[in-house]
Amino acid sequence: LGRSFKDEELVNITKLKKEEFENIIKEKFNESRNKRNKLLTDDANIELEKRIFIQTVDFLWRSHLQYLEHLRQVVGLRSYAHKDPLDEFKREAFKLFEDLLNKIKIDIITFLNNIEIVPREKEISRNSNINNRNLENNPKCLLIIKKNKKIPRNEKCPATGKKYKHCCGAL
Repeated sequence: LGRSFKDEELVNITKLKKEEFENIIKEKFNESRNKRNKLLTDDANIELEKRIFIQTVDFLWRSHLQYLEHLRQVVGLRSYAHKDPLDEFKREAFKLFEDLLNKIKIDIITFLNNIEIVPREKEISRNSNINNRNLENNPKCLLIIKKNKKIPRNEKCPATGKKYKHCCGAL
């Protein structure tokens, strides 16, 4: 559960009964979700949760497929022990699938509980726009030197020493 609980709290929580434990986890999850809702719009929050869900399922599914491939190789050896490889594979694959479902639940809850949304500062983009305007007014700027001419993107700007594409011509 990562940073959601302090160490002492976590020790006390693990000693609780299953229902109490689940209720505390649900409360903590809802609390973190409400914090996210305050910082994001509902649509943005749902989109974030969808992306996290898809990314987690995708990663764990690929791992699961690798485990199944490994299991297929191992089960072949069990036929030497006079066990039906198909039954062995079915049994082991079902256990792996149950583990996959539990891992998906745990990872998504852990990730969503521990995610921190930091509001974007609009001043940063304003400052970069102001800097670009100051450079454009600089007599050494390529925009003034080569007025109405095509400027190669990799040409160095005499005003800053950077390439044009990273300076006045930044997209």
